[in-house]
Amino acid sequence: MAKLRKRARPFGIGEDPRAAPGARTDVERARPLTLRRAWQNGLWMYLLGLAFLALPLSSQVQQGGPSLFWMGLLIAAVGVLYLVAPWVCDAPIWGRVIYLVVFTIVLLAMIPFIEFQLVYFGVYLAILLATQLPWRISRIAIPVLVLLILGTGALFRDWVSVIIAAMSLVIGLSIAMGIENSRIDRRLRVAEKRVAGLAVVAERERISRDLHDILGHSLTAISIKAGLARRLLTADPAAAGPQIAEVEQLARQVLSDLRITVSGIREVRLATELASSRSVLSAAGIRPELPIAVPLLPDPISELFGYVVREAVTNVVRHSEGTRCTIVLQSDRVQVIDDGVGHGGGRFGSGLTGLTERLKEAGGTLDLLPAPGGGTMLVADLRSPEFREFERTRRGNLEVGS
Repeated sequence: MAKLRKRARPFGIGEDPRAAPGARTDVERARPLTLRRAWQNGLWMYLLGLAFLALPLSSQVQQGGPSLFWMGLLIAAVGVLYLVAPWVCDAPIWGRVIYLVVFTIVLLAMIPFIEFQLVYFGVYLAILLATQLPWRISRIAIPVLVLLILGTGALFRDWVSVIIAAMSLVIGLSIAMGIENSRIDRRLRVAEKRVAGLAVVAERERISRDLHDILGHSLTAISIKAGLARRLLTADPAAAGPQIAEVEQLARQVLSDLRITVSGIREVRLATELASSRSVLSAAGIRPELPIAVPLLPDPISELFGYVVREAVTNVVRHSEGTRCTIVLQSDRVQVIDDGVGHGGGRFGSGLTGLTERLKEAGGTLDLLPAPGGGTMLVADLRSPEFREFERTRRGNLEVGS
């Protein structure tokens, strides 16, 4: 299948690095060596240029002589080779170089008949250099050709050669630069499409991650409070009413958060998540040990730590089977510790994976470690790796000294 795709690539739309600059790549390409493909590669432009061969041919006819036949044959060979150029554009680089060498040899064969006037054909060679060779080569080859024409004109004091040199330089470089600019423009358009596609993927990931954070936490809280209300209906019906009211309020909050998240303007704050976590942990029968005061944090850090607390508390309620949850908060670090069964290791779930990506984007790390005395400790750290290494070394030295 891979071989079939590789063979089909030259006939598809897109840039083919093996093709000549003059090969058109922004359309559905016809098969090589067909008239339609040659027309796509600008055959009509080469036909227009063929008209200028009438000038040297008419000059030879006027002069007559035995050389007329050979000269006419060589001019015809130049015309045929020039018209072959649109087909050659799809050949590999080595094939195009051989083509240019053959074209140059045919031109040099005219020297015995027209001598220095051979430079009058320089425009044709300049056009072929521009359309057959990559820009990095043609931008050097065309000026070298122009210098040769100028040197020949100066040697034989032929001012027409100077005009031909100027035409070769202007026409050749104009074609080469135009083709290169078109290629760059196509690549920029492709890059823009890729960036737009990546932006769509990133937005989908953001919405998916935010939806997981909202639904995972809120639905866990609803499930716990609904279960508590069910138990209270038989034991204490009067106390079940407030719990059912909280379930209703949580459901409304989930709907509101979903709408705001999809619109991309949802905000999470650490203080709000701590208050919510206290309620959820208490309802689940887990004793919350949370900080009384919250340090003044920048909005991005407050939002990030809010996500950490939300995801960690949700996992504690769902999986820990613990009786106590402690949250330790610093200005650049937050720890969520439980005394449950502990984390079995292995890969993170989707929630912790998304949380790791959030912290990585902020230059931080997320670690899931065994808690002292049993249980699990989730540590979100925004301090630099250098600072953490320094702290680790300092603590090791203190332990050795003691």
